[in-house]
Amino acid sequence: MIDVYDSETIIKVYRLLNKKCEAIDSFIKEHALCFGACVLEYGTEDVCNNMIELIARKNKLINLKIIVDNAINNLPANDKKILFIKMNYAISMEELCGVLELKERTAFRRIERAFTNLCDELNKSKHIRKLENILNSEDWIYAIKQEIKSRRIAFKCRAISA
Repeated sequence: MIDVYDSETIIKVYRLLNKKCEAIDSFIKEHALCFGACVLEYGTEDVCNNMIELIARKNKLINLKIIVDNAINNLPANDKKILFIKMNYAISMEELCGVLELKERTAFRRIERAFTNLCDELNKSKHIRKLENILNSEDWIYAIKQEIKSRRIAFKCRAISA
Protein backbone atom coordinates (compact mmCIF):
# COMPACT_ATOMS: atom_id res chain seq x y z
CA MET A 1 0.00 0.00 0.00
CA ILE A 2 1.12 3.49 -0.83
CA ASP A 3 0.96 5.93 2.07
CA VAL A 4 1.08 9.73 2.27
CA TYR A 5 4.87 9.64 2.71
CA ASP A 6 5.12 7.67 -0.53
CA SER A 7 2.86 10.09 -2.42
CA GLU A 8 4.93 13.09 -1.30
CA THR A 9 8.11 11.18 -2.15
CA ILE A 10 6.78 10.35 -5.61
CA ILE A 11 6.02 14.00 -6.31
CA LYS A 12 9.49 15.04 -5.16
CA VAL A 13 11.10 12.25 -7.20
CA TYR A 14 9.01 13.03 -10.29
CA ARG A 15 11.00 16.13 -11.17
CA LEU A 16 14.24 14.11 -11.03
CA LEU A 17 13.13 11.29 -13.32
CA ASN A 18 14.14 12.95 -16.60
CA LYS A 19 17.61 13.76 -15.24
CA LYS A 20 18.07 10.18 -14.01
CA CYS A 21 17.01 8.76 -17.37
CA GLU A 22 19.31 11.16 -19.22
CA ALA A 23 22.21 10.16 -16.95
CA ILE A 24 21.55 6.49 -17.65
CA ASP A 25 21.43 7.20 -21.41
CA SER A 26 24.69 9.10 -21.18
CA PHE A 27 26.39 6.32 -19.21
CA ILE A 28 25.19 3.67 -21.68
CA LYS A 29 26.38 5.79 -24.61
CA GLU A 30 29.82 6.13 -23.00
CA HIS A 31 29.99 2.38 -22.45
CA ALA A 32 28.95 1.75 -26.05
CA LEU A 33 31.50 4.22 -27.43
CA CYS A 34 34.27 2.76 -25.28
CA PHE A 35 33.06 -0.82 -25.53
CA GLY A 36 36.43 -2.22 -26.60
CA ALA A 37 38.33 -0.60 -23.73
CA CYS A 38 35.63 -1.55 -21.22
CA VAL A 39 35.63 -5.16 -22.41
CA LEU A 40 39.40 -5.38 -22.03
CA GLU A 41 39.18 -4.13 -18.46
CA TYR A 42 35.93 -5.71 -17.23
CA GLY A 43 35.03 -8.45 -19.71
CA THR A 44 32.29 -8.62 -22.31
CA GLU A 45 29.73 -10.28 -20.05
CA ASP A 46 30.12 -7.73 -17.22
CA VAL A 47 29.90 -4.74 -19.57
CA CYS A 48 26.82 -6.14 -21.34
CA ASN A 49 25.12 -7.08 -18.04
CA ASN A 50 25.78 -3.58 -16.69
CA MET A 51 24.22 -2.00 -19.77
CA ILE A 52 21.19 -4.35 -19.60
CA GLU A 53 20.68 -3.54 -15.90
CA LEU A 54 20.81 0.17 -16.62
CA ILE A 55 18.28 -0.15 -19.44
CA ALA A 56 15.97 -2.12 -17.11
CA ARG A 57 16.40 0.56 -14.44
CA LYS A 58 15.52 3.29 -16.94
CA ASN A 59 12.41 1.32 -17.93
CA LYS A 60 11.37 1.18 -14.25
CA LEU A 61 11.75 4.96 -13.94
CA ILE A 62 9.73 5.51 -17.12
CA ASN A 63 7.03 3.18 -15.76
CA LEU A 64 7.00 5.20 -12.52
CA LYS A 65 6.40 8.37 -14.50
CA ILE A 66 3.59 6.79 -16.52
CA ILE A 67 1.86 5.38 -13.42
CA VAL A 68 2.06 8.76 -11.67
CA ASP A 69 0.85 10.63 -14.75
CA ASN A 70 -2.18 8.32 -15.02
CA ALA A 71 -3.02 8.74 -11.32
CA ILE A 72 -2.70 12.52 -11.47
CA ASN A 73 -4.96 12.66 -14.54
CA ASN A 74 -7.75 11.15 -12.43
CA LEU A 75 -7.50 13.80 -9.69
CA PRO A 76 -9.63 16.94 -9.29
CA ALA A 77 -8.31 20.09 -11.00
CA ASN A 78 -7.21 21.77 -7.73
CA ASP A 79 -5.16 18.73 -6.74
CA LYS A 80 -3.58 18.57 -10.21
CA LYS A 81 -2.59 22.24 -9.97
CA ILE A 82 -0.96 21.84 -6.56
CA LEU A 83 0.87 18.65 -7.52
CA PHE A 84 2.01 20.19 -10.81
CA ILE A 85 3.56 23.08 -8.93
CA LYS A 86 5.16 20.74 -6.36
CA MET A 87 6.50 18.45 -9.14
CA ASN A 88 8.01 21.12 -11.30
CA TYR A 89 9.17 23.85 -8.94
CA ALA A 90 11.14 23.74 -5.71
CA ILE A 91 9.35 26.64 -4.02
CA SER A 92 8.77 27.51 -0.40
CA MET A 93 5.39 27.37 1.30
CA GLU A 94 5.28 31.16 1.28
CA GLU A 95 5.84 31.27 -2.49
CA LEU A 96 3.28 28.52 -3.01
CA CYS A 97 0.72 30.51 -0.99
CA GLY A 98 1.40 33.49 -3.23
CA VAL A 99 0.96 31.45 -6.42
CA LEU A 100 -2.25 29.84 -5.16
CA GLU A 101 -3.45 33.07 -3.53
CA LEU A 102 -4.20 31.22 -0.30
CA LYS A 103 -3.42 31.64 3.36
CA GLU A 104 -0.76 29.29 4.67
CA ARG A 105 -3.10 27.05 6.66
CA THR A 106 -5.50 26.68 3.71
CA ALA A 107 -2.61 25.93 1.34
CA PHE A 108 -1.24 23.35 3.78
CA ARG A 109 -4.64 21.60 3.99
CA ARG A 110 -4.99 21.59 0.19
CA ILE A 111 -1.50 20.16 -0.25
CA GLU A 112 -2.26 17.45 2.30
CA ARG A 113 -5.53 16.67 0.54
CA ALA A 114 -3.75 16.47 -2.84
CA PHE A 115 -1.18 14.02 -1.42
CA THR A 116 -3.94 11.95 0.20
CA ASN A 117 -5.98 11.89 -3.01
CA LEU A 118 -2.90 10.91 -5.01
CA CYS A 119 -2.22 8.15 -2.48
CA ASP A 120 -5.79 6.86 -2.86
CA GLU A 121 -5.60 7.02 -6.65
CA LEU A 122 -2.27 5.15 -6.74
CA ASN A 123 -3.63 2.45 -4.42
CA LYS A 124 -6.59 1.95 -6.81
CA SER A 125 -4.20 1.50 -9.73
CA LYS A 126 -3.84 -1.91 -11.31
CA HIS A 127 -0.09 -1.20 -11.30
CA ILE A 128 0.21 -0.85 -7.51
CA ARG A 129 2.56 -3.86 -7.15
CA LYS A 130 4.82 -2.56 -9.91
CA LEU A 131 4.85 0.86 -8.25
CA GLU A 132 5.74 -0.59 -4.85
CA ASN A 133 8.52 -2.63 -6.48
CA ILE A 134 9.98 0.46 -8.12
CA LEU A 135 9.84 2.49 -4.90
CA ASN A 136 11.51 -0.30 -2.91
CA SER A 137 14.21 -1.09 -5.47
CA GLU A 138 15.68 2.41 -5.79
CA ASP A 139 17.89 3.43 -2.85
CA TRP A 140 17.80 7.12 -3.79
CA ILE A 141 13.99 7.11 -3.67
CA TYR A 142 14.03 5.36 -0.29
CA ALA A 143 16.44 8.01 1.04
CA ILE A 144 14.10 10.79 -0.08
CA LYS A 145 11.16 9.04 1.61
CA GLN A 146 13.10 8.76 4.89
CA GLU A 147 13.99 12.46 4.74
CA ILE A 148 10.34 13.39 4.15
CA LYS A 149 9.17 11.08 6.93
CA SER A 150 11.63 12.48 9.48
CA ARG A 151 10.77 16.08 8.49
CA ARG A 152 7.04 15.40 8.86
CA ILE A 153 7.50 13.67 12.22
CA ALA A 154 9.63 16.57 13.48
CA PHE A 155 6.97 19.03 12.30
CA LYS A 156 4.24 17.09 14.14
CA CYS A 157 6.35 16.97 17.32
CA ARG A 158 6.87 20.75 17.18
CA ALA A 159 3.13 21.28 16.64
CA ILE A 160 2.24 19.08 19.60
CA SER A 161 4.75 20.73 21.97
CA ALA A 162 3.70 24.26 20.93
